[in-house]
Amino acid sequence: GRNALAMLESDGNAEEESSDDAEEDETEVIKTHQLLYNYMLEHPQSSALFLPAGALSMYINHGGNKKANVKMMWSTKEWSNVEGARETNVDDLSLIGPIDMILELVATRPIKKGEEVLLDYGDDWANAWKEHLSQWNEVTKDASFSKSAMVLNEIHHAVGKPAQPFPTEDDEEEDGEENAVIQCHIMYDEDKIERRRNQDGTRTKVYPWIPHPVAGESRLKSESAIRGVNRVGCDILERSGDEQSGYNYVVRPYVGEGQAILVKNVPHHVIRYVDRPYTNAQHGLSAFRHAIQFPDEIFPNAWRDLDEEEGHDAKDEL
Repeated sequence: GRNALAMLESDGNAEEESSDDAEEDETEVIKTHQLLYNYMLEHPQSSALFLPAGALSMYINHGGNKKANVKMMWSTKEWSNVEGARETNVDDLSLIGPIDMILELVATRPIKKGEEVLLDYGDDWANAWKEHLSQWNEVTKDASFSKSAMVLNEIHHAVGKPAQPFPTEDDEEEDGEENAVIQCHIMYDEDKIERRRNQDGTRTKVYPWIPHPVAGESRLKSESAIRGVNRVGCDILERSGDEQSGYNYVVRPYVGEGQAILVKNVPHHVIRYVDRPYTNAQHGLSAFRHAIQFPDEIFPNAWRDLDEEEGHDAKDEL
């Protein structure tokens, strides 16, 4: 139901309570919702939440009733039993497969090439957004926001601007963002091992960085490759090069407990910041949270298990 994505506050010392007491207390300690709640569909007369699972559905922004150029309609595909799903009681919706609950986005007017596709999220969403904006300065006047990974990556990988070098462990001026960590695309040649003597007399293995063996360095310059292929957390120990020739680094990747290796000649473009889970400002208590309104004109009667006043009360409790 609607509490599925709620985030609760707990002191960690809660004793066992009856189910009635726990249910009553739960509405009092809900602080916010998970970010996914912003992408859900809900209706004021239903206790159910719906997640659009289409490949592009989460990229469609709010256009209001003036700018929206698409609307939701139930699919008429012969192989989809939409009619059966719409007649199913709300308590049994979990038994219905997604293939029988298909919504289509249909253009309400001709859409020009390059024009953004926009949907009307509903009056409830629009009013909640206006209220959020009106209270933002007051709510955040004493807040301190760290730079996100996206902002930091813009600094070090800005298009059309000189690349700013990544800080090393010994740099006095580091990016200093506790919410973001550095990750590197790491592949290295195990046959070209070196050993570096440490101050305590021990030796650390050092390997040269190599590009992706399939398509070479050009493959790594795409975001998808850097994000997904052999990407690990790392510490930057040394930096060489300059703005004209490009920066290279010696890094210590997190390869496993009890293991310590270094990789040299790591190029600048394979290093990225990533946000630590739930530290970005969009996960804060002051971040906007509101589901998209399921259009009333297409919402099945069988799914309406709340009267409208009860539905709004339930939403307020969340």
